[in-house]
Amino acid sequence: MKIDTVEQIRDMARGAAFLGSGGGGDPYIGQLMLQQEVLQGRLPDIIKAAQLDDEARVISVAGIGSPPVLLEHLLSGTLFARLLEKMEAHLGYRIDALISAEIGGLNSMMPLAVGARAQLPVLDADGMGRAFPHLEMVTFSVYGCRATPAMLLNELGDCAVIDAHDDLTAEKMGRSITASLGAMAYMALYPMTGKQVKHYAVHDTISLCLTIGRGIRHARATLDDPITGLVAELEQPETGRCCRLLFDGKITDVTHEIKDGWHFGTVKLASHHGSDDVMVIDIQNEYLAARRNDKTVAIVPDLICLLDADTLEPQTAEKLKYGQRVKVVGFSAAPIMRRPECLEVFGPQAFGYKEAFLPLEDVD
Repeated sequence: MKIDTVEQIRDMARGAAFLGSGGGGDPYIGQLMLQQEVLQGRLPDIIKAAQLDDEARVISVAGIGSPPVLLEHLLSGTLFARLLEKMEAHLGYRIDALISAEIGGLNSMMPLAVGARAQLPVLDADGMGRAFPHLEMVTFSVYGCRATPAMLLNELGDCAVIDAHDDLTAEKMGRSITASLGAMAYMALYPMTGKQVKHYAVHDTISLCLTIGRGIRHARATLDDPITGLVAELEQPETGRCCRLLFDGKITDVTHEIKDGWHFGTVKLASHHGSDDVMVIDIQNEYLAARRNDKTVAIVPDLICLLDADTLEPQTAEKLKYGQRVKVVGFSAAPIMRRPECLEVFGPQAFGYKEAFLPLEDVD
């Protein structure tokens, strides 16, 4: 699969923002980086995991840090070339392919641009099918692939190597180092084999990004009721995915706080339809839980997405403002993300919630 037009890149970025569930960094920055590569004739080569040799060497590249801080930085292809070169020297082998650690936001666009520049294929897969704030919150880690050795690099060339005994420790070390580097850095992590990717990744997620982004564009251009059309298109019972419109309203209050390298906040919404309905959404980089009139209607790992009421453009959490009119959509996580062993790592309890995971389709 090739991405070779600006329209495809914009669809990809739109879908990435949707799957980012409010986080993952603003994909517009990655969109510009990828557009530059494509306009210079360097196209990303997107392949299925089945096309990889079992012994192929695969690695993730990603940004780490606070999404609002990421907005203040421009990406550099030269920086990523240096990161890959340093990582290959540390590992002692050449990298054969790249994979997104998370498909949401900037971190889905970045590997495509890096792969195009380095002429490395990028897998149509990732480790979440969405975005999450912790680096260990991926299926790779759940099933035994180590995040380390990992490498961090900032735009000044400062570099650090992490080798931790487990991935939660790697997350804590990476977050601490990132805070000392200005609350954002770029990272190479999760060295894996082709065989591991085939078994443990969330597959076909770049394709899903394009489908969602294209679906939003078509719905708003051709339908009288675009949100209903989009929800119907994303309803995929054959793949175990469901989509629900959870709320239609206006932001009446929003808080933002940068703490320990994360973006925390709360969004409060009031109904557009003259009722007393209210919704509250928790943020830790991503939207974690949505409650309508104090009742939970969506919670991690299922996705909560805020769309502009007029354009259906997905809204990242750091950009939310008082008075915005939005539609809140719930989209079920990939089936692998709902397995008991995965919920132990990135289910509600992992974020401090006492309630059990309630699948979106089971909410009354």
